[in-house]
Amino acid sequence: MNEHPSAVRRVQRPEQREDVLNALQALGDRDYQERHWRSGHGWPDLTAAVHWLIDDTFIDQAGARALIPQLFRDEQEADRAQLVVDALLRVLDDLGPTAPDHAYLDHPAWISVLHAANAALQVLSSDKENS
Repeated sequence: MNEHPSAVRRVQRPEQREDVLNALQALGDRDYQERHWRSGHGWPDLTAAVHWLIDDTFIDQAGARALIPQLFRDEQEADRAQLVVDALLRVLDDLGPTAPDHAYLDHPAWISVLHAANAALQVLSSDKENS
């Protein structure tokens, strides 16, 4: 089977990319967070989202661009994911790893996590190349 020249570049770890996409979706959905994370119910929880995005990828140590083409198709995707990790780390660094979920959601910088995750999800979930 031949790939069309304009076909989307494939990543080497599609299952791990799916975890990253799930993390971004949860981190960018305030309604989901209010319904599930405040009550302590729902999957993925905040811990899983952080784990998939940071602990499993090591973006915080190596940078997202180091994961092209393993997880990200190009620099635009990597840069968007990096912005989410940076925003999330600002909140995590401020509150520490053991604060209750609602403390993260109520942090003044959480809005940056929401916006960055939504922007990243739009870029990463696109199946078409941007022209």
